[in-house]
Amino acid sequence: MRHTKAILTLAALLVLGASPTLAAPAQCSVFRDAVTKSAADVKGEFVRPIVVSRGQGGQYATWDLVTNARIDGTLRCRGEAFVSFEGKITLPADATLTARFGALHEAALIAAFSWQKARVSTLVNNMNLEAADYLKGSAERGDVYVAGKVEAHEPGNVDLGLIWTNSDRTFIILGE
Repeated sequence: MRHTKAILTLAALLVLGASPTLAAPAQCSVFRDAVTKSAADVKGEFVRPIVVSRGQGGQYATWDLVTNARIDGTLRCRGEAFVSFEGKITLPADATLTARFGALHEAALIAAFSWQKARVSTLVNNMNLEAADYLKGSAERGDVYVAGKVEAHEPGNVDLGLIWTNSDRTFIILGE
């Protein structure tokens, strides 16, 4: 009986220890600072765009990421709460731009959720490989809209998307 309790306790600790951390999304100011710091080589900065809308347009604070490279982004927050981030590059892109875009994708995930770099690198790499494969398949099938689209659903209501087309690459992080 005593051994059974010890085994169950040990099993529960192992399961709890192996479960992924459900970190709440970062505050928007923390996210902006972290991504700006990581995008220093492309002189990335967040600026407030002029938004003209009717009705519900004011429910989010929106920030545009501008760089001296061809990397753009849009951050949406509700107050200080992170809602979403979308990063984009246009093609053709050389190896340097593609590497910088991948680094931004990783930095945004780390800034948003405080995930470990190894976890983020593996996730981003797998999503890119899958998107490339889907893009190739889409072209081979002769789809009307040729694209490689993949999603990842992580614990804590985190949804990620990656869309590859022949003209651009986009990654999307939804934190709410």
